[in-house]
Amino acid sequence: MKNKITIRNLLLISIAALLSGGAFAVWKNLSSRTPEELVKSLPGNIDIAFGDVDYTETRGAEQFWRLQADSVAREANRQEVQLENVRMTFYDQEDYGDIHLTARKGRWFSETGNVELVGDVVVKSDQGQALFCQQLFYDNQAELITSESPVRLVAEDMETTGQGFEVLLSQKRFVILSQVQTRLSGW
Repeated sequence: MKNKITIRNLLLISIAALLSGGAFAVWKNLSSRTPEELVKSLPGNIDIAFGDVDYTETRGAEQFWRLQADSVAREANRQEVQLENVRMTFYDQEDYGDIHLTARKGRWFSETGNVELVGDVVVKSDQGQALFCQQLFYDNQAELITSESPVRLVAEDMETTGQGFEVLLSQKRFVILSQVQTRLSGW
């Protein structure tokens, strides 16, 4: 009997080839590196690195603030964590609701819980106010947010600019430190 190449045989050969290729690709991609290889692939000053971090600080049973970042790297022998694309939320700030902060980079000091944000820092309240600056520092123990950079505060019908600010969270007090100018609209 002659071997015939039929459409059925070609189809079976194609399916077998696809399945074999798929199985090989899965095997190749799932073969993981050893822990030693992963550690060697980190930059020299990095102890550990990972992505998509979500950390929540609590006070008693209540959430006080939450820190999220796209990537995190901890330097060897330091109590400091480098953050990329940072998002931070301070919960239930009474009249302001939740306060949301974003920045391109940051540092979280794990021993104290302090946070420094740098690069296109934006602070927004649930009530619509927005604050823009290039750098700010959060002192976890004092519940104090400070900055020495130029600042712009935008609220309904008002824009205020100045140099530096302080926010004392426990007293719900915000102060622009110097060179304050306010422009009112709709008056």
